[in-house]
Amino acid sequence: MPDDAYENALSFLYGQINYEKMTVSSANRYRFRLQRMSELLQELGLGHYLYSESSPKPPIPLIHIAGTKGKGSVAAMVAAMLTATGLRTGLYTSPHLHRLEERFRVNGEACPPEHLVTLVQEMRQAVVSPSFISDSTSPTDGPSFFELTTALALLHFERSHCQAIVLEVGLGGRLDSTNVCAPSISVVTSIGLDHQHVLGNDLAQIAAEKAGIIKHGVPVVSGVMDPAARAVVESTAIEHQCAHWQLGREFHFQGSQEPSWGSRLVYTGPGDPGKQIETYVPLEGTHQCRNAAIALATVDALGRQGSPISDAAINEGLAGLSCPGRIEPFPLSDGVMAVVDVAHNEDSVAALCDCLRNRCANRNIAVVFGTSVDKSAEVMLKQLTTISDEIVLTRFHGNPRFVEPDDLAPMLPQDWTGTAEVMTDPIVACEKALARISPDGILVVCGSFFLAAETRPWIMARSQ
Repeated sequence: MPDDAYENALSFLYGQINYEKMTVSSANRYRFRLQRMSELLQELGLGHYLYSESSPKPPIPLIHIAGTKGKGSVAAMVAAMLTATGLRTGLYTSPHLHRLEERFRVNGEACPPEHLVTLVQEMRQAVVSPSFISDSTSPTDGPSFFELTTALALLHFERSHCQAIVLEVGLGGRLDSTNVCAPSISVVTSIGLDHQHVLGNDLAQIAAEKAGIIKHGVPVVSGVMDPAARAVVESTAIEHQCAHWQLGREFHFQGSQEPSWGSRLVYTGPGDPGKQIETYVPLEGTHQCRNAAIALATVDALGRQGSPISDAAINEGLAGLSCPGRIEPFPLSDGVMAVVDVAHNEDSVAALCDCLRNRCANRNIAVVFGTSVDKSAEVMLKQLTTISDEIVLTRFHGNPRFVEPDDLAPMLPQDWTGTAEVMTDPIVACEKALARISPDGILVVCGSFFLAAETRPWIMARSQ
């Protein structure tokens, strides 16, 4: 495949991103177009995936997952279990760490670059077709990057003859591009504060946006625990006459830490007595046990629609799970361990800190931190100072939404007695942090997908 064909395909997609719009604080600058998304899928011959009250069921099992935290992990877990049961499964997640093709996976394998080029060529023809332009609500305002990648995912899954699909919501839910699809199960993993400039300033408002994926009569699995947010999800499920499985009510879990790395989970499903499953998850933290319970409830609910998944497939799928950038460990020299985490809001950083306290007590921890302008940097830094006396503030490249490291320094708690440094180059920041760690210390990189993507290859090259 010629490199220029691949680069041209990426240029076409990335050309639809307007970073200026993404940094403003007014939600009305976000131009969501569900009608345009529906028209694009129709133009591509994918109309059979669209939801309508007259045609509410998808042609194949389709799991739709929203949530502030955990939706990417839950999506990966569900897809892994469906794959292990023998179903050719498409998984759409965002953002990616290193390459765009990571967003479109079939049976765990990223879309090959040459296939991406072919798919984008087909997409470009659909976007410029007279029928699509004439039907579009705003001919001069073409499809967004996320609309195009969502359509690419479905096109790839269709061409790959997938037998099941797992779709992760990109932002919110109600107006997300994925919300035009007909689901078999709707999942809301959690509700927390993130993207307030788009979704709302309190948990109930954010819950209403994420619960917008709930469709009439489609079963709902919820891991939402905040009372106000939970009430919104529950009332939406009742309004749409949906069976509703709630964590802590219809299904439960107990999690424990494995001696070396990972977690042991006991899941109990609905019923009297409820079905109990004990399994291993190669991911760290109580929050991942919780995510696994939500994923198990999802496949449990799907099984009751006629697609049962055996305990063996559950164990196989979860045991082989890979979630890069989710508290991902890398052993380095001198007994040092690096942990790369895409945590970029207060809930995910809280989970990271809890994990480090439990797993890495009494070990020297140095943090490399950088984040985006729309994130709660001050809250995250306050959390990180509770587990570390060494913080190196940095930035990432390839995306203009970073916060300057010099602007992060005043956000550190005034009563914190640790050491902070500013390094604009994230690799130099990692080197500086490593130099400050005694043998057997922990290097933690967090704050942004972009920072994780930029530093992870450097850390992997030094991993033993």
